[in-house]
Amino acid sequence: MIENETTICENCSGSGWLIEVRESEEVARRCPDCRTSNQADLRRRAAEIPPRYRKQGFSSFRTPHKLQEKALKLAIDFVEDYPRGKGLLFVGPCGIGKTHLSVAILEALISEQGVRGRFVDETDLLRRLQYSYGPGSEETEREVLQPLRDVDLLVWDDLGTSRSTEWVRETIRMVINHRYTYNKATIFSSNRAIEAEGRPSREEGLEERIGLRLYSRILEMCEIVQVDGPDARRSKSLPQPDDKALPESPSEVTCPKCGGRRAEITDNLDKTSDRGAWRDIAYSCLNCEMVFSVKFYPARDRVEY
Repeated sequence: MIENETTICENCSGSGWLIEVRESEEVARRCPDCRTSNQADLRRRAAEIPPRYRKQGFSSFRTPHKLQEKALKLAIDFVEDYPRGKGLLFVGPCGIGKTHLSVAILEALISEQGVRGRFVDETDLLRRLQYSYGPGSEETEREVLQPLRDVDLLVWDDLGTSRSTEWVRETIRMVINHRYTYNKATIFSSNRAIEAEGRPSREEGLEERIGLRLYSRILEMCEIVQVDGPDARRSKSLPQPDDKALPESPSEVTCPKCGGRRAEITDNLDKTSDRGAWRDIAYSCLNCEMVFSVKFYPARDRVEY
C-alpha cells in the first residue's frame, strides 16, 4: 500500500510543468503526475487526519495477537473491495491499533482511488459543535456536520466516548442516518464492549452508551471487527528488541517430574497478555515421557512453568 510520503516528481523535477516540442516550438503543459499528486495532497489535508496518525500505514502495523492479524487482513480487504461491502466497526481496548488501521484505510483510499474522506474524533466533534452555538463562533453547526455527511468515507474515532445525553445521541444519529440513507461507507472504532459477557458489571457497553436505535443502525451498516493484543502505547516506553533476534523457544527447559533437561516440543502457540507476547509451548520429556508446558516470553528470554 502507498504510504504518505513527500517525493519530487521525476518527470518535471518538481516544477509542475513539462516542455514539449510541437511544430518546432516549445510548449509548456502541466505535469499530469504532479497534478494527481497535488490533488491527493489536497484530499489528504481535507481529511483532517491528526498529525500523530498521518504516516501510519498497513506496513507499520504490528500483529503480535491473532485478532490484530485478522483485523489487518479485513482492513486490507476493505480497501481492495471498496466501494463494495459494508463499513467496519473496530472494537477493543485502548492501544491495540484500532485508530491505526482506520487511518491506514483512509490514507490508502485517498492515495490509490482518489476518495474524499474525513477523520473525526467524537469528543472533538461534540466540542466544536458546542462552540458553534456560541456568539462570535467562526463556524456554524451546518459547516461542522455537512462534510461528515457528504464525504465518500468517514472515519469516526472513539464512538461512545462522550457522556450519553439525548443531544449527543441525536447529533450522532443525524450524521449516521444520512450516510446510511445514501450508502456512504463509514468506519468506526470504539473502546466500548459489544457483548455484556466478560465486561465489568458497572461498565456501559456500546449499546447502552449510544442507545439501541443508533446501535442497531451501525450494526446494519458495519461488520464488527474484534481487536485485541498488547497495549502498544505502554510497550513503546520499554526497549524494543529486534524481532528477527527473538528466539522461537527457550534454549533449555527442565522436566518438573524427573529434572531431566532433554525434551521435545509437541505444540507451540503464540499468545499475548498485559505482560507482553508469549508462547505456550508443550514438551514431552525424553527421559520419563512426562508431558508438561511452559510459558516462554521471547522478548525477556524468560520461562515460567
